[in-house]
Amino acid sequence: MSPYRQLTGIRLRGAASAPYAAHLLADAWGETPDGVPVGLDVDPALPEGGYRIEVPEQGEIRLTGDPFAGLVYAARELRDLATPAGLPVGVRTGAPGLPLRTLWTWDHSTNWDLRQLGQQEIGALNPYAKSADAFGADYRRLVDFCSRERIGGIVVYGLLRDAHGGVEAARELCEYANARGVRIIAGIGVNAYGGIYFDGRHRYNLATWLRSRPDLAAELPQKVGFDIDEFGDLHFPASEYMMAACPSQPDNLAWHRDAIDWLLDTLPVGGINFETGDYGSCACARCAARTGGERTSWSYEAMRSVYPTLLETARRTGPAGVPLRHLVEVYWDNIFDLDAQKPLADLPDDVAYQYCVNRGFWYDNRDRLTAGHVGALPHTTNVLRTHAGSQWNRQRHSWVPEMYADMATRSGSAGMRGLTIFAEAAAYHPTNEISYLAYARFAWNPELSWADFWRDEVAPRFGGTAEAEAFRAGAALLDDPSAPATALSAVTADALGMVAATGGEVQRRWLWLAERATRYAHSAA
Repeated sequence: MSPYRQLTGIRLRGAASAPYAAHLLADAWGETPDGVPVGLDVDPALPEGGYRIEVPEQGEIRLTGDPFAGLVYAARELRDLATPAGLPVGVRTGAPGLPLRTLWTWDHSTNWDLRQLGQQEIGALNPYAKSADAFGADYRRLVDFCSRERIGGIVVYGLLRDAHGGVEAARELCEYANARGVRIIAGIGVNAYGGIYFDGRHRYNLATWLRSRPDLAAELPQKVGFDIDEFGDLHFPASEYMMAACPSQPDNLAWHRDAIDWLLDTLPVGGINFETGDYGSCACARCAARTGGERTSWSYEAMRSVYPTLLETARRTGPAGVPLRHLVEVYWDNIFDLDAQKPLADLPDDVAYQYCVNRGFWYDNRDRLTAGHVGALPHTTNVLRTHAGSQWNRQRHSWVPEMYADMATRSGSAGMRGLTIFAEAAAYHPTNEISYLAYARFAWNPELSWADFWRDEVAPRFGGTAEAEAFRAGAALLDDPSAPATALSAVTADALGMVAATGGEVQRRWLWLAERATRYAHSAA
């Protein structure tokens, strides 16, 4: 009896339930009337992303997955299993260790198609500087990466913007992503960050609303912005993007409720990332009386006043009939401050609450992320989100796979339900590539060992184990502001030696390091 099954062609059953998975299989083996039967079955009882692959010695090969992503993952794994000897016979199953695996982006600084003009690398309230078609070009590449690496969703702030096509461009992106098992999660500001339609003359754009009802505007502090230890003091420039609405005004809540209804009636999004704004809370007399003088960059009381209505409005099924996935920002470096979170205790429990951490805070406090602490949080579904590895911690192109692996492992063991990272920079940059792969692998399997990840994923991408260690050391030097030009030039020389000795994608990674080190040496000289 052979441990392998030869496929010279396939005959698909159930393709209508998962057309993109069927496309992947047909593209790999071709469809023929007398091909090996391959069945695609949906099992709603499986967790999102869960699947089962059955390859018997004879008869139908069967792939089973959840209604949204599982069959896409199963089809990709079946293709990856193929060897010259055929498909290995047996049963394989898969399911994510962290169910909520999400990448976080702003549209204006997401650069995955590097041919585009107008790239930006930082900002939270920026105009869109690229051509309209760049939006789809960038995000389709990011969706394809997520589909390949089993990452469940992408938060997009600026999803709805006139400059890159408005509703139609957003709809095309959602449909493209849904087919590939990736949720597009609309990033929306509640009383801040542009509202539901971020930028444009639209009735659900916040600036448009407040121009018609200036009496509903918030009273923001004179300095609008915030401070992050790893970044410094950030000031946002005065613009329409900075307009904010008062959370104590019932008309604003009604407008947001109607806007969310419109959003979910109009676009096949996979969920919503809710944020009430982190650049200043309203200081009007009504808000001050209601909050008891609470004064931070954000307001827990403002969250408590708006979220019950908005989350009830957003409680719907989405693509493939699965529930929408909603994330509520609980802001940063406060996951261990249970007293501050008391105002949130009565909020609905069927959404995910997302706690952001910065790298310094993480390293100082990570031992406190225990199952006991997570059990004491106000809600049952909690997600860690990090600024680490992004421009907000001065790490947009830094090598941070160890940090992402640590966060995923500790989150899994403590009972957190997900991990969210920034992913605006393309995986073309090898530092980002390896960091994203660490995120994907450890979020899928938080019990994965670092040694196995290094052996299977990192070493082959640089030409060997020692070579990968050398690349990591060179990349670390790029993050040292005191590194002298001589040391950086030595990294360039070593990298160019690897460029000469390798080819293909391995060569591309070393060429990137050589160019980057040369650029930094030029500036350090």
